[in-house]
Amino acid sequence: MPTLIVTEKPNVAERIAKSLGDPVKKTGSGVAYYQVGDVYIAPAVGHLYGLKERNFKGWVYPVFDIEWVPSHTLNPSSKFTEKYLSSIESLAKKCDTVINACDYDIEGEVIGFNVIKHACHKDPYSSHVKRMKYSTLTRESILAAFGKLEKIDKGMAEAGITRHILDWYWGINLSRALSNSARKARKYVTLSIGRVQGPTLKILATREKLIKAFNPETYWQVELHCIKDKIGFIALHIEEKFSDPERAKKIKENCGPKATVTKVNTRKHKQTPPCPFDLTTLQTEAYRHHKIDPRTTLKISQDLYTSALISYPRTSSQQIPPDIDCRKIISDLRKLSAYEKLCETLLKNKALKPANGKKKDPAHPAIHPTGEKPGKLDGYHEKIYDLIVRRFLATFGDDAQRQTITADLDNNGEDFKTKGTTTLEPGWHVYYGPYAKFEEIELPNLAKGDIVDVKDIKLLEKETQPPKRYTPASIIREMEKKDIGTKATRSQIVDILFRRGYLDGRTIEVTDLGINVVDTLDKYCPEVISESLTRNFEQEMEKITAGKATMDDVVGQGRQMIEKISKEFKLNEEKIGASLGDSIVKSQRQANSLGPCKTCKGTLVIRKSRFGGHFIGCDAYPKCTFTLPLPKSPVKKTGTCKKCGYAIITAKPKGKRPWRFCANPDCETRIDKKKREAAVPVKEVKAPAASVKSVKAPADNKVK
Repeated sequence: MPTLIVTEKPNVAERIAKSLGDPVKKTGSGVAYYQVGDVYIAPAVGHLYGLKERNFKGWVYPVFDIEWVPSHTLNPSSKFTEKYLSSIESLAKKCDTVINACDYDIEGEVIGFNVIKHACHKDPYSSHVKRMKYSTLTRESILAAFGKLEKIDKGMAEAGITRHILDWYWGINLSRALSNSARKARKYVTLSIGRVQGPTLKILATREKLIKAFNPETYWQVELHCIKDKIGFIALHIEEKFSDPERAKKIKENCGPKATVTKVNTRKHKQTPPCPFDLTTLQTEAYRHHKIDPRTTLKISQDLYTSALISYPRTSSQQIPPDIDCRKIISDLRKLSAYEKLCETLLKNKALKPANGKKKDPAHPAIHPTGEKPGKLDGYHEKIYDLIVRRFLATFGDDAQRQTITADLDNNGEDFKTKGTTTLEPGWHVYYGPYAKFEEIELPNLAKGDIVDVKDIKLLEKETQPPKRYTPASIIREMEKKDIGTKATRSQIVDILFRRGYLDGRTIEVTDLGINVVDTLDKYCPEVISESLTRNFEQEMEKITAGKATMDDVVGQGRQMIEKISKEFKLNEEKIGASLGDSIVKSQRQANSLGPCKTCKGTLVIRKSRFGGHFIGCDAYPKCTFTLPLPKSPVKKTGTCKKCGYAIITAKPKGKRPWRFCANPDCETRIDKKKREAAVPVKEVKAPAASVKSVKAPADNKVK
C-alpha cells in the first residue's frame, strides 16, 4: 500500500527516510523527496496554507469571511512554497495512506492537517490518515514512532486552527481599525495590533511609565572597611539608608579605628540541582549567560533538534520521564572530551534520577541532549548545545552546600552588620560549570568578642533606582507568568512590536508611539489590551485540545468580541486618530533621522527627489541646503553605526545583494573602505564564494 509521509522541513524528511531504510532520492516539481520501498517521504517548508479574506472589499472592518489558501498566493515572499506544495499534491495522487510527521505540537498539527485536507484531498480523521509522534530525530525514536502510528489529534488540530482564526480576526480587523483612525487625522500610516501584541505592549508600557515617572531620592550609607587575619570585609551601618546627611556624617565622625564583634550567626543550606530545561528557561539562561536573544535561541535549538542532537525544544515540560534511557545518553556524551570526566563520575552512581521540575507538557519531555555525536558546531550553536548538555548533567548532580555567616559589630555605640556566603560542597555546580555563577564573599573567622581593625570609614551618597527595564528574556518570562501567548510564539510577538516601532533598545524602551497606542486603546477600546481577555482565550483553546470546548463556540466568542470592539472604534475613529497623530509624526521623524547635520543644528533625513530617487538632506531646509547623494535603488534606515552614532542605511539594488553603509561621509568605516579600495590593484581580483553556516560568537566551552 503506497504511503506518503509529510514532514515539516526538508532536512527532517531526509533524516526520517534514512532511518526507515536505504532511501532513493528523487525530485518532483524541483523539490527533493525520498522513496523507501512503497513509502514516499516529502517535505513541507512550514505552513503551505494561510488564511485569506474572501471577496476583498478594501480596508473595511470587521470582516469574518475567510478561507485557507496556498501560502504562495498570499505573499510574494512565500512564492518558494509553491514547488513544495506541487510535489506533495503529485505524490498524494498515487498514495492510499498519508502520515503527518510534522512536529508534534499545535503548529505542526495545523501544517499537516491543511496539507492532508487541501493538498492530498483526504479527510484528516479517516482511517487512511495517521500521525507519527516523536520528540527526537534519532533513528530509534523515528522507528518507534513509525511502528506505533496513531490518529490525528483532533483536539490539537482544532485548537491550532482556532488560534489562527482568532489571530486573523484580531490582527486584520484591529489593524484596519487603528490605521483607518489614523487616516481620519490625515496620518497615512499602517498601524497594527494583535490579540497577544496588545496585552504585551501594555505590560511594557506600564513599566515604561513607572520608569519615566520615577523621581530618584538621595540617601547616604556609612561603611566600615575592616580587616582581620589579612582578610578584608565591609560592614554596613544597621540603618542602611540615611535620608539626613548630617546624621550620617555624625555617625561617621563618631566611629573609631576598632570594632567589636557582638554576634555571629552561621547557617548552612543546601542548593538542590536545577530542573531540566523547558523552552522559556533555556531562552532566559541563554540570554543571561551569552546575551543570545530568545528568538535566536529558539532558532538555534530548532537547528540542533533537526540535527538529532537535542530533543524537541518547543516544550513547557521540566521533566524527563523514566522511559528515556538517561544512562545511555550520558554514556554517549562521555565520548565527547568536554564532558568525558563529568559523565564518568555520574555513571558511577547506581541510580540516575534527574531533579525534575513541576511543569509538564503532554506532548514532549524537557529539553535534553540525545547523545548523538555532533559535527563541528560554530558560534552560538556550540554555546546553546553546551548549555543544554551541562544543564542535563547538572540535574543528576548532588545537592550543593553553601554557608552564610552574618555578624554584628559595634563601633563606639553604633551598630554595623556584615554578611558573607561561600560554597562548601559544589555538588551539581561542577556539572553546570561556567553557568553555576554564585557570589562568593569570604569573611574571616569571627567570634563574639573579637576586635577587628577599621582601615577606613566611608560616607557614601547614593540615589534610589527606578524599576529595571525588561530585557527580551525577562519579558517572555513575564508573558509566561501571565499566561499570554505560547511558548513558541512569545519571542516572535516581542519582535513584531519592535518592527512596528513600538519598542526600541536592548533593554526594552517603549517609544512615544507605543505608549500613546496603549493609552488611546485603554481609553476607547480597553479590551484590545486586556490581559484577562487574552488569557481567557488561551484557556479556551487549551479546553479545545482537551476536548472540553468546541472550535465553533470559541471562534464564535472571538467574533462577538471583535464586533463589539469594532463598534467602539467606529464611534471614536476621529478621537483615536487625533490622539495618535502627534506620536505618529514623532515616530516617523525618529525612524527617518540619520544624525546631526554637518553645517547647522538640524537633523539629516532621507528625502525623496523630484526625479523619483532619494537623497540625504537637512530638515532645516530651506535655511540649510546641505545634501548627500544616495543610490538610486530603494534605501532604508536599518540601524546605528557603532563608530560614529549616525544611521546605517541599507540599499537594495535590483537583482543584487543588499549593501550597508554609514550615513556619515566622514565616518571612519567609509574612510577606511575608501583607503582599502584605493590600495587594490586595477586588475580584478575574484574571491572564492563563502557561505555562512551559523552566527559567529566568541568561542569558549569548545565541544570536541
